[in-house]
Amino acid sequence: MYKISDYKILATSQSLPKETVDYGVKMLGTMYEWHETMGEGIRVGVIDTGIDLNHEDLRGRIKEYINFTSKYTNDVEDTNGHGTHVAGSICANRNGIGVVGAAPKCDLYIAKAFGTDGHAQTESIIKSFDWLISKKVHVINMSFSASEPNEYEKMMIKKCYDNGIVLVGAAGNDGGKGDEDTIGYPAKYEKVIAVTAVDMNLNRAPFSSQGNKAQVAAAGTNILSTYKNNTYAVLSGTSMATPLITGAAAILQGKSKIRFGRFLTPDELSLVMNIYADDLGFFGKDNQLGYGLFSFGRFFV
Repeated sequence: MYKISDYKILATSQSLPKETVDYGVKMLGTMYEWHETMGEGIRVGVIDTGIDLNHEDLRGRIKEYINFTSKYTNDVEDTNGHGTHVAGSICANRNGIGVVGAAPKCDLYIAKAFGTDGHAQTESIIKSFDWLISKKVHVINMSFSASEPNEYEKMMIKKCYDNGIVLVGAAGNDGGKGDEDTIGYPAKYEKVIAVTAVDMNLNRAPFSSQGNKAQVAAAGTNILSTYKNNTYAVLSGTSMATPLITGAAAILQGKSKIRFGRFLTPDELSLVMNIYADDLGFFGKDNQLGYGLFSFGRFFV
């Protein structure tokens, strides 16, 4: 059984007084890359609780969608809110309202695999991977986890990797257990970029899972993004850090396509991520934040 990474709803709002670039996006520094690309033409898959198809900040970003939780394959209504929040952090529009995502012009491909309770069966996850491969996405966001590996999922992860898809997964929210390795799957698989979380002060978020698979960190506390029913919410969790790294991956793929006429391989993109990371915590790669906070440049919040 899979579950979306536990998160906390800290605040909700029907609207925002002006367009806002959340501090998490500012930490990434993707806005310094928008003059070259905002992720145009990059296809991003999201396996989650669905999406608010009518959210005004996601208008035009959602290209295709499917539901694997029931026989109603076109019903991807997000009755949980998690998937819509994740999507907004990736690519909410620059439209003068609401929030702005890390890659505000990339294309979303939504696979609803999780129900209102935030749980999913292996079959739904596997079908989601297969569908996203068929759509030739470039990046897949996985803000969910399980405590044990699954051979079928592992096979699909390899299939995605073999198809050149960059895989980004939430490390999990099981921190606070001493030196215990608490990173969940699929983040723990070799071919997945495992994302941990920091707060606004660049301290490791106490809930953030740790282990030797930790690779890069992004902001994961008090993250403002889109939410169900055309609203906005402030949430915390590694689920919130993961889509920021997914958006950054979309920007990198956009830059690579423009500059070199091709996309980075998953291994190349992973290496670039590690190089861009600002070392935090213990010197060098560590089990809490990996190589550190990913950023395109020095950030201002």
